[in-house]
Amino acid sequence: MAAEKARVRKLALGRRDGIDPVARAEGSAAISEAVLALDLAPGAAISAFLPILSEVDLTETIARLDERGHPVGLPVMVKSGLVFRRVRPGDALVPLGFGTRGPGPDAPEIIPDVLLMPLTAFDRQGGRVGYGRGFYDRAVADLRAAGRFPRLIGIAFSVQEVAAVPMEPHDAPLDMIVTERNVFRFA
Repeated sequence: MAAEKARVRKLALGRRDGIDPVARAEGSAAISEAVLALDLAPGAAISAFLPILSEVDLTETIARLDERGHPVGLPVMVKSGLVFRRVRPGDALVPLGFGTRGPGPDAPEIIPDVLLMPLTAFDRQGGRVGYGRGFYDRAVADLRAAGRFPRLIGIAFSVQEVAAVPMEPHDAPLDMIVTERNVFRFA
């Protein structure tokens, strides 16, 4: 299973990395508009992410969600897994490892009602392959164990779609996937 996930990840990342920078910016803008058009409950706490490598850039999405009154958090890797720390436009960000940056340890944590999740590959059944370290799967499991059931929304470019994602029992299927071309709903 691990080898198949690695194969799928490599193929999809190769396609994502090949997106022209102008097309990547246009695609990110289209994804931002699609996310902002979703039926998000007023005041819902939302986890987002800032891009690493060739990921979708949600910077504008974060700013606009904040303007609409949504507390927005960014994922921060800690010894116990992931926590989500509140971010506001203009906040100072610090390097967090794995090429990420985000709020420092003094930023308050949020418990997300919605997770906007990065991924390397997805399928039309709600399957998701991440970077292979399991941080989001563990975070979702921890939230569910605490009685929280956030809406899981994968964020990707359409070139990251594959025919089928290999899924293991611990893999949390997505409720929705947003690309620059489509919004796929599974729940």
